[in-house]
Amino acid sequence: MIDVNIATNLITETLKEIAISNKDSQKKKQLSAVNSETQLFGSNGILDSMDIVVLLADLEDKLETQHEISLSLADDTIMSKARSPFRSVRSLAKYIVDSVNK
Repeated sequence: MIDVNIATNLITETLKEIAISNKDSQKKKQLSAVNSETQLFGSNGILDSMDIVVLLADLEDKLETQHEISLSLADDTIMSKARSPFRSVRSLAKYIVDSVNK
């Protein structure tokens, strides 16, 4: 079982790990300071499309290894939603919890 707090921590932890390998100092700073309200994607988001791909792959791996949850986060359903789950850390965490609890 996973709740929003666990999912949020998983996302922020993963973003901070991505920051370590990022060479852009401004982006590294943004990624290191994430919280549940951080906008991920869009006009004010901190991630570009490649960063989203890395984030989703890393999250899928952590969900599987740490929580024994197999979930595809990069499918057509998530990409075609009218309100993208990538708006913020919180919206992505809620999407993960909702998907796991289906």
